[in-house]
Amino acid sequence: MTTAPEGHQVVYKLYKGRFFGLFSIVLLNIATGFVWLSYSSVPDAARVYLNTDDFLVSLTSILYFIAYIIMAPVSGWMFEKHGIKKALIFGATIQIIGAWLRYFANFIDSTPDNNTGRLVLTMIGQVIAAGAQPFFLNLPPKFAAVWFSENGRTTATMIGSVSNALAAALAQLIIPIVTNNDDPSTMSNTTLFTAILAIVALIPALFVADRPPTPPSPSAAEALQETAEEPFKTSLKKTTSNKQFLLLMVTFGSLVGVFNTVTSLIATFAKPYGYTVNEAGYFGAAMVVAGLIGAGISGPVIDKTKQYKTLCKLGVPVATAFLVALIFVVRVDCFAGIMAVMVFIGVSAFAVLPAALELAVEITYPVTPASSASILWAFGQLVAVIMLFVCTALQNNDLSLEKGLNPPLIFLAIWAAVFGALPIMLITSPYKRLEAEAAKRKRDDAGSLAVLDGVSGGGGKTEYVPEDKVAV
Repeated sequence: MTTAPEGHQVVYKLYKGRFFGLFSIVLLNIATGFVWLSYSSVPDAARVYLNTDDFLVSLTSILYFIAYIIMAPVSGWMFEKHGIKKALIFGATIQIIGAWLRYFANFIDSTPDNNTGRLVLTMIGQVIAAGAQPFFLNLPPKFAAVWFSENGRTTATMIGSVSNALAAALAQLIIPIVTNNDDPSTMSNTTLFTAILAIVALIPALFVADRPPTPPSPSAAEALQETAEEPFKTSLKKTTSNKQFLLLMVTFGSLVGVFNTVTSLIATFAKPYGYTVNEAGYFGAAMVVAGLIGAGISGPVIDKTKQYKTLCKLGVPVATAFLVALIFVVRVDCFAGIMAVMVFIGVSAFAVLPAALELAVEITYPVTPASSASILWAFGQLVAVIMLFVCTALQNNDLSLEKGLNPPLIFLAIWAAVFGALPIMLITSPYKRLEAEAAKRKRDDAGSLAVLDGVSGGGGKTEYVPEDKVAV
């Protein structure tokens, strides 16, 4: 444990390199979002291009969630054994391989009678690229814990985590422009674009540092002084035996599952009511853009107030209520109503996202943040797989039009109410990391701690300077 000599004050420094590392994570998440939604954003073109049915087009999204569940433990192990930089580079590399395999599938002829070659290579590339996602999506809480102070961690986690959702919004707007839904041959434009984007996203990761020279906070100081992190298997066991965390996992997984399902199938949901692929893209983009605004507001507010539980207990029921409202507004000639409800779903759900990820770290402390994030996101992807299969099976265009019922949306609303809004109300855990940091400050012989904003350089231990020399 780090303590300051008597009469001295320990200085926790913030380094500008933290912003470059965060930018790298954001860019990689944006790239993986475009690869994820390459086909489901333009389902009609993808169906003809691959000479397959609607289910296999939906499968291109489902494979992303399945691969995530498989690779999430691998990403956690790599963070533990090889550090942030090598894990990012590995993830970026397999994303590049998968994206280019999908592009090479363009050169295999595909007909209704012989579609195997192109379809198989496309699916192989999709699975390989999907395996990269946990390396980027699980990282923000861990990166924020090591590089940011307690007054900036939630905002950093928010920026890194919602970048994947930002990618979903951009993909739903840009891919229908790059690929003409009426001209399946233009699918090659999207696969080439995403393959190039995957390479571009790798470049900043080559220059990311694993850790700052000196710690930005008491909890980071302890983490940086560890010679080796706790084995990932041990961390997982501790996390999954924590009942309060399991309640949060069910709530978080439900929200992620609903978002991923709506994002993947919004064009399918809207099609029976006469909405085009472009209009469906506007619905998804409205939800995500509004959500980014909500998360952008909640992140700094939570950094100041530290009221993680309060925000989650308010935001989840509100998001669920608007999901119920979506059932009644998805109708013919109700474009404005759908847009409005999607905006409110985005604001309320995304505001919860950074608070929930940080709450998970608080509940499970001192377990490494990568463990709690891996489990939360993996469970969210598992829920998404279940929801996608169920919603695809429930989709009935005739029933939607004749009786005004939308079975998939009804299913999502019921799930969110039962497994989202109810469990979050039962969470009562204290903020263990914040309490540990407060106790550490009290133990400091020098008194209060100063946080300086500087540039990278020097040493791997906490800096100490005389109390009368610290700038205020």
